[in-house]
Amino acid sequence: MLGILIDGGAMMVPLLICSITAIAIIIDRARAFRAANVDFAALRATVRECLAKGDIDGAMDACAKSSGPVAATMLTGLQRYSRMKARGRTMMEMQSTVTKTMEDYAPKAIHGLEKRLNAMILISGISPLIGMTGTVTGMISSFNAMAAAAGLDAGAVAGGISEALITTAAGLIIAIPAVVAYNYFTNRIEVYNMAIEAGITDIAEAIEEA
Repeated sequence: MLGILIDGGAMMVPLLICSITAIAIIIDRARAFRAANVDFAALRATVRECLAKGDIDGAMDACAKSSGPVAATMLTGLQRYSRMKARGRTMMEMQSTVTKTMEDYAPKAIHGLEKRLNAMILISGISPLIGMTGTVTGMISSFNAMAAAAGLDAGAVAGGISEALITTAAGLIIAIPAVVAYNYFTNRIEVYNMAIEAGITDIAEAIEEA
């Protein structure tokens, strides 16, 4: 492995940095998503059941015991609902205010999962470019060796071509997993967004039926 890094030339240094950064982000995001992973359907069912019985505290307790953006968003809405109901607000006022509260809070809750994902897009974009730069510098080295030798020096030319191929391959090897991981995480975020929207609808309907 060390020999490959050395043969790849100077462009392998930024590629190595990109590789380490991508791995660190993937591990970090995988942990964040695992911590936020809850049974959305079960949580929503519990909240609906509690609200149908008028037990707002029970619904808030169920959300407080769960983790992730869905539970946090629903808890924020339920807390606002509880305060407004205690003040004797009308159903329409509570419904509109609670819904807006959850809609405003949802992006903040999701933001915790979106952290550093943009860096993965950057890495997946620049890694092949760095690899291509290494390809160019490697070919330049080959032609320079040929010119210096006033002829074909197979060893020198092969060294330059090897540098070119190694950096190109390294750039692609880094970029492909980064793109796959980014798309996986963004798809998971979309699932959370849909679950949040469903939770908002559940609470709005419960307020209307109360």
